[in-house]
Amino acid sequence: MAEQLRATAKRWLYTTNHKDVGILYLITSLFLFAAAGVLALTMRTQLSAPGNTLLAADVYNQFVTVHGLLMIFWVLSPLAFGFANFIIPLQIGARDLAFPRLNAMSFWFFLFSGVMMILSFFFGAAPDLGWTLYSPQTAALFTPTIGFNLGAGALILMTVSITMSSINFLVTMLKMRAPGLKLRFMPAFSWAILITIFMMLYAFPSFLAAVVLLYVDRAFGTVYFSSIQGGSLLWDNVFWFFGHPEVYIVLFPALGIIADIIPTFARRPLHGAKYVIGSMVVVAMLSFAVWGHHMFVTGIGIVSTKLYTVTTIAISLPFDVMIISLIETLGMAKLRLKAPALFALGAVANFIVGGITGVYLASVALDFGLRGTYFVVAHFHYLMVGASIIGLIGGLYYWFPKITGRMYNEKLAKVHFVISMIGFQILYFPMFLLLDMPRRVVTYTPDAGWGLLNLLATLGGFIFGGAQLLLFYNLYRSSRVGPPSGPNPWEAWTLEWALPSPPPPHDFDVIPTFLADGSIRFGTGPDLPNGSNHSVEIGYPNGHAVGNSASLHLEGLSPWPVLMAFAAFIFFLGLTIGKPANPQPVSYQPFWPLIVDGVILGVISLFGYSREKFTVHEDTHVESWPFRQVPNMKLGIWTFLGAEVIFFGVLIGSYFFVRTNDAAWPAAGTLFDIRNGFAMTLVLLTSSLTAIMALASARAGNRSGLITSLTGTLVLGAAFLYIKAGEWFSLGGSGVFQNYSLPATSYFITTGTHGVHVFAGMCMTVYLLANAIKGKYVNGDHTTLEHFGLYWHFVDIVWVFLFPLFYLV
Repeated sequence: MAEQLRATAKRWLYTTNHKDVGILYLITSLFLFAAAGVLALTMRTQLSAPGNTLLAADVYNQFVTVHGLLMIFWVLSPLAFGFANFIIPLQIGARDLAFPRLNAMSFWFFLFSGVMMILSFFFGAAPDLGWTLYSPQTAALFTPTIGFNLGAGALILMTVSITMSSINFLVTMLKMRAPGLKLRFMPAFSWAILITIFMMLYAFPSFLAAVVLLYVDRAFGTVYFSSIQGGSLLWDNVFWFFGHPEVYIVLFPALGIIADIIPTFARRPLHGAKYVIGSMVVVAMLSFAVWGHHMFVTGIGIVSTKLYTVTTIAISLPFDVMIISLIETLGMAKLRLKAPALFALGAVANFIVGGITGVYLASVALDFGLRGTYFVVAHFHYLMVGASIIGLIGGLYYWFPKITGRMYNEKLAKVHFVISMIGFQILYFPMFLLLDMPRRVVTYTPDAGWGLLNLLATLGGFIFGGAQLLLFYNLYRSSRVGPPSGPNPWEAWTLEWALPSPPPPHDFDVIPTFLADGSIRFGTGPDLPNGSNHSVEIGYPNGHAVGNSASLHLEGLSPWPVLMAFAAFIFFLGLTIGKPANPQPVSYQPFWPLIVDGVILGVISLFGYSREKFTVHEDTHVESWPFRQVPNMKLGIWTFLGAEVIFFGVLIGSYFFVRTNDAAWPAAGTLFDIRNGFAMTLVLLTSSLTAIMALASARAGNRSGLITSLTGTLVLGAAFLYIKAGEWFSLGGSGVFQNYSLPATSYFITTGTHGVHVFAGMCMTVYLLANAIKGKYVNGDHTTLEHFGLYWHFVDIVWVFLFPLFYLV
């Protein structure tokens, strides 16, 4: 028994298999869904009657904020990507994601970030400003609690998790599709995830930059968001540049699930499928030009309000195409009303209500009256809960047989649907009528006239919340004693249903082939790309080499992803739980023991990760347009650097925002010594040359030249940081950092972040140098050097932009 428990714990802690990781995402996000729901029901109970004192005002605000953050960041997207982890490789004919260990690490970062957010309740107070975290209330002067710092740290860890996951999925879907599976032939869910990933790669680096600026303001006393030149408008622009695409990021996976479910149960192909996919692409592009409609009440210019009104109305039009397509699919269909279909149809109905009410907010005049009221709460929840959560629950029922190999209780699932829909309408529709009730008020007087509608909404909340207990009970019991489902209980057409339920660890013994007529072949004939003439590709999982036999399939296990995530967790705990060091302005002294522990464990984990003989089998006969000639790792590096461009772009954009609004900015050369800037530029550009020489030496088989060039790169990187440190100490000695001005704030954060990237590159150089001394990289295996060069040149290019901004203009 004890041995079995150890084996089970080892499997789930160390697994890198995409299906196991998907299950971990699903279970964790459902648990956090329950936690967020408890917070919501407590808030609704507080508002059920006038003058209620169940929750104090500060506790109520914490519940509102953490509920919103959990649902947006830790429930909606992770639940969707739980499905994506399990289903996407099956739908596209891959054995796993491109980078299995990175996939496992993204889950553990997600888990520990959720733990950190919940821990914030136990360190003074959790974040209490609403999920949008509006400035300047976020300044330590107004919110000095350590719990808020934990919340910021949790958001940073979560964003890192999302970035790792996005890179992984992008490379997988562009490089690892089964032969013949062109992009245009992918299922709707796969397309929805691919488009979502592209939005994530643009949106979340922006959010990460915003949270980093926020955290540094709180921890070190900088003034980006507490100055009048930056402040609330800077936060609004940076946050909503991420925030409005985030609405579609959490919505698109549910729409993709719906677009897979409805054709299956209508027994008809998705009507106008190419127009549905095209509409998603249009929405994804427009979503980054809509954020200003959240700022109509901030006093932005007339031209801007007109522009954002047009884009807000325009973005609703592609959704009309999607809804019409789904309705047309149902036309003349003999619909089988199983639970997945019911939830899909319910989600569509709720989405229509949420979409129509959203159009009202495109009007500047109506937005002025509705922006701070419960009308917006109702509109938002009809989309986030009514469309997204209900659609994702449909996905739970749809893929439950594939995940577990068992059928759920259909009658109980239908009861769950009926009660959920009734409770949802009673909960949220009355809020449309609370046109004069401000959001986030903790109580109200009897003469306000809001009591009856709030009581009705609270009743609906308990009905809806209670219905979810049926979901949990049904899924848990059915996973243990449900009847066997067989491979394809729905007679669905997508590839995942061609596999056993649950699928084997390696997914496919032979990668299937998609033929021109739409059929899928699993044969072994010589005319098939992965047939008998390529039989060596049969039956390899990820992980350690285990032989050719299908009976020897082992799931790749690695302890390093969970250890690295835990190291980051305790490192950020050390950064965030330190006590205030200065009362005015408030800044925080880090808790160094935890920071040191995190660094030590992180170094050990990185060393173990790099030394682990973990092999990832890459099938060569796959569909990989438009990156057929680009290796998986290089595409991953390019994708990561693309996210870094957005990250540094937001930092530099914030610099321009405060500088153009500050009439007293010091002249060039008066605050920062041009000679130091020039010296650092010369040193860093020279280090790029030595990095190029290192790669050239490796290609030529010149071991001594490789070692000399890498040593030169390391020394030049150290020289850059030495000059930078000297400049920082000099500025600190002259009092520049004592009470941060905006020039000092922008310099400290932007060059400091760049310095961290330089230090990370130096750590990579040490690793490369150690391997080069052992004789690696000179026998044709120089791709690692090439990947390092891409990163190092990017860091140098960033400095080419920073040098003139701070030293010359």
